[in-house]
Amino acid sequence: MVQKRFGLRFSPRLSLGLVSLAWWLPCLALSHAAPSSAQGSASAAADQGRSLIRLGKLKEAQAAMQKAAQERGQSSEALFDLARVTFATGDYARSRAACRPLLAKAPNDVYSNLCMARAFLVWRRATRAAEYADKARMLNPNNIEVFQVQGDLKRVEGDLAASRAAYLEVLRRDPQDPDAHFGLGQLSLIGQDADAARLEFKAALTREPEWPEALFELGRLSSGEEAVSLLQRALATRPKWPEARLALGTAQLENGDIASAETLFRDVLKANPNLPMAHSRLGMVLAAKREYAPAETELKRGLAGLPNDPDAALALARVYSRTDRPTDAFDAYRNAASLERYGSRALVEAGGYALSLGRNTVAQAFLEKALERTPKSASARARYADALLARGDKDKAKQNYRLALAGEGTVDRQDIQRRLDALP
Repeated sequence: MVQKRFGLRFSPRLSLGLVSLAWWLPCLALSHAAPSSAQGSASAAADQGRSLIRLGKLKEAQAAMQKAAQERGQSSEALFDLARVTFATGDYARSRAACRPLLAKAPNDVYSNLCMARAFLVWRRATRAAEYADKARMLNPNNIEVFQVQGDLKRVEGDLAASRAAYLEVLRRDPQDPDAHFGLGQLSLIGQDADAARLEFKAALTREPEWPEALFELGRLSSGEEAVSLLQRALATRPKWPEARLALGTAQLENGDIASAETLFRDVLKANPNLPMAHSRLGMVLAAKREYAPAETELKRGLAGLPNDPDAALALARVYSRTDRPTDAFDAYRNAASLERYGSRALVEAGGYALSLGRNTVAQAFLEKALERTPKSASARARYADALLARGDKDKAKQNYRLALAGEGTVDRQDIQRRLDALP
């Protein structure tokens, strides 16, 4: 996932739960110049229903979709729109049941098959979903909903190129479609492209400004006050959402608001006492307060339930380093580095810690590994120059300080320049 100090790591599979919340605008084939007032009213009710689904207001969405279905003569498309409300519950059995009226009415209709495809996606059964999605495509290959379902299906299957192509086809027809943009954002997260993901989530919010899932994803990719604001907006609609509350607490912690973060994490634990990530994040707060013993307890409890959390592993390494336990610290740094597959935070910190202990050979080994992963990282390059200097190689140290000045990422370049200028 995207690397952030003390950041949350929600893999794209979390977003799979959001697939059932990504609802698509139907492509209406207009046969005459202007719709009747009844058609306009039905379309508005359906649009309202889809918006309410995104906001998680399912009772209101149900009423809007039922009204739209009545005004549209219980058409297959209207019944499919009504079934979207049930998909949003994440209940597979109810989702299949919601498709029965369509199957009874027109088993070979495109919307009947799309309904079943969506129901199987709720159950995460891509193979079965594909059977119905393929049939729907054969029945009506130009239906925009066919491309929406195809985008989600291929994302679940791991065929990212086909998924992207399907979402782009939706956007060719409707450039502001929020769900296609959201799907592309999820694809960008899978591909470790945080910048592209931000753009797509922002685009989704252009049409649906208070969509909690889009605000949540964008908030996790942001920093500072922006992250806090976005996550607070996400929680305004879904105030008890544990993942968003943890993300908000993490953003507050990163922003220096330790008291608010601690209050939030403890409140989450009251409602979810066995939530591993809540324990880990509380441990980070306690470490920030230099309460290392209780921090260690919370971090270990969190890692026991979620051992692949690189942020908790790194936080535990910091606790060990700050309580003078180098053997435990280096083991924890190595573990954090193994979990942080695409980043070098743990390796750079381990190198710096080794330098502080005078273990210059160990430091150089950690930092060489960091540069293998992130050769353009200014912080990794600068710390590597420190290790070279500690071992007496001034010429290579100067070369790497210069590379650090031209590197990527946030770093104190004035300090690097001072170190470089101090060398003969």
